[in-house]
Amino acid sequence: MHKVFIGSPVRNRGWILQEHIDSLKSQSGIDPEFFYVLNNSTDNTEQTLKKNDIRYIKHDIQYPTHDWTRGHYSFQDLATVRNVFLEEFLKSDCEYLFSIDSDIILRSHVSILDLILNDKDVISGLIKNSQTIFAHNILIKGMQPRHIPLGTIPVDTTGAVYLIKREVIEAGVRYGFHRYGEDYIFCEQASEKGFGIYCDTTVQALHAFAPGTYLVPKI
Repeated sequence: MHKVFIGSPVRNRGWILQEHIDSLKSQSGIDPEFFYVLNNSTDNTEQTLKKNDIRYIKHDIQYPTHDWTRGHYSFQDLATVRNVFLEEFLKSDCEYLFSIDSDIILRSHVSILDLILNDKDVISGLIKNSQTIFAHNILIKGMQPRHIPLGTIPVDTTGAVYLIKREVIEAGVRYGFHRYGEDYIFCEQASEKGFGIYCDTTVQALHAFAPGTYLVPKI
């Protein structure tokens, strides 16, 4: 059974975290190891992690930079905590890292094992990123594709819900600052080192955009 390190940085997601965790714990066909990096959280996120016996560390940003246009901390701060998460993964003996943002819900028919069976270096599922525009978590030739085929497709950039082989992280691929987001640098470095980046658009997850609001991928 494939050993998979599952988690992400997390802060102030008490409103959705239990549903997120439940969706991950229902996965079959893998041997999961859960781990989160708790940063600058002020709600009941930590209590939810403890209640579910999930390992975590605290890594607060001392002087966080808030990006009001995005509603989250800056991409630089996000890159910092995501790289902490990568280092914790390397301490494990897991074959894969499944990086999933804490506002993503895997539906019952969505399988991490399906991503593993694709046998790609980096491969994501599909989520919708916006309530107002046609935007998902993939870029092709630097653009949001207007027509998304059903199946496994090569992409330039992805994020939010993706499976990464251990050798990608061992090769030194890391997150960094970019105006399009910290995932952009990760994918850019992976490509430069010869790793393939894909999205399996049949693996579609829910994006909990706000309490009571779930974004569904559109193909």
